[in-house]
Amino acid sequence: MLASMIQPNGGPPASRGTPFGTFTGRLLIILVIVTLAAVLWQLIDILVLLFGAVLLAIGLCAGERLVSRHTGMRRSFALTGVCFICVTVFCAALWVFGSTVAAQMDNVVQTAPAGFKVFMAWLAGNPYGRQLLEQVRGMNVLGVTGWATSMVTTTAGLVTRALAYAIVALFVAIYLAAQPDRYRHLCLRLVPPRHRSTSEHFFAVTALMLQRWLVGQLVVMVTIGVLTGVGLWLLGIEAAFALGLMGGLLCFIPYVGAILAAIPATLVALTQGPEYAAYVIAMYGGVHFIEGNFITPLVQAEASSFPPVLAILSTVAFSVLLGPLGVLLAAPLTLFFMAAVELLYVQRGLGEGPEADASAVSAFSGEHRVVHPK
Repeated sequence: MLASMIQPNGGPPASRGTPFGTFTGRLLIILVIVTLAAVLWQLIDILVLLFGAVLLAIGLCAGERLVSRHTGMRRSFALTGVCFICVTVFCAALWVFGSTVAAQMDNVVQTAPAGFKVFMAWLAGNPYGRQLLEQVRGMNVLGVTGWATSMVTTTAGLVTRALAYAIVALFVAIYLAAQPDRYRHLCLRLVPPRHRSTSEHFFAVTALMLQRWLVGQLVVMVTIGVLTGVGLWLLGIEAAFALGLMGGLLCFIPYVGAILAAIPATLVALTQGPEYAAYVIAMYGGVHFIEGNFITPLVQAEASSFPPVLAILSTVAFSVLLGPLGVLLAAPLTLFFMAAVELLYVQRGLGEGPEADASAVSAFSGEHRVVHPK
C-alpha cells in the first residue's frame, strides 16, 4: 500500500489534492469575476457617463476632421477651435434665450397640471370616461393633479442632474478627443494579441456608425425643434419657444421622445381650449410624419438606424436597468450592442458574412475590411 502511494521516480505521492486545487482555483476565479461584476454594477452610472463622453468625443473628432480638412489647420488647433465654437454657441444661447426659456419653462410647470386637471374633468364628464375612472380605485382629479405636479417637479430635478452629468461628460470627451489613439491603444493592450485585429475592426466600425448616427440625429433635433416651435407659435400656444426646444431635445430619444414632447404641449393647449389641444396633436402628428418619411431618411444612413419596435423596447429596457441616463442613451447603446452581436458573434463567431441588405452594421463592416488572424 505504501509502495502504491510512492511514484516510480521517487517523487512525492500522487497528488490527490490536484482536483481540489483545480476546483479551488476555479472557485476563486468565479468569486473574483462575481465581485468585479458587482463592483461594476455599483458603478454603472459612471460607465454610462463614460459611454456618453465617448459619444461626445466621437462628435468632437468628426468636427475636428471637418475643420482640419477645409482649413488645413493642425489637428490640435482644429479641435481647440471646435471646442471653442461649441462652448461659445452654448453660452450665447443661454445668454440670449436663457431668461425666455426659464420664464416659459416656469409657465409650462405651472400650466401643465392645470391642463391635466381639465382633461380629467372632461374624462369624468364623459360616460365612457367615468366608467374607466371607476375601474381605478382611489383615483380623483385632485390626487392625479398632485401626482402630475410632483412628476413635473421630479423631471425638473432630473434635468438639473442631467446638466451636471453633461458638463462632466463634456470635459471627459475633450480629453478623449485630444488623444484618441492613446486611449484606443490602452484598450487594445487589454485584449489578447490574437484578438486585437478583431477588436480594432470593431472599434472602427462602431465609431463610424455612432458618428453618422449622431450627426443625423442632431440635424433631426434641430429641424424638429424649429418646426415644432414655429407650429406652436402660429397656433398661438403659450410658451411656444420652450415647448419647441423641449420637442427638439427629446427627439434625441427615437419614437418615445416624440410622445414625451407632445404631452406637455397638449396639456398647455388644453388650458386654452380643447380645440387648441386638437390642433397641437395634429401639428405634432404632421411634423413627425414629415420627419419620419422625409427628414430622417435623408440625413441618416439605413445602417445607422434600427426598427421602431427595437427602439421602443430598448428604451424601456435601458430605462429599467439604468434609469434616466439609460433612456437618454438607449439608441446609441442599442447600436453599440447590435454592432457587437453582428461583428463579434455572427461574423466572427459563426463565420457568417455580412448581408447586403442588413440595416445595422453590414454597410460599415464592409468599409473596414481587415484580415483576421486565424
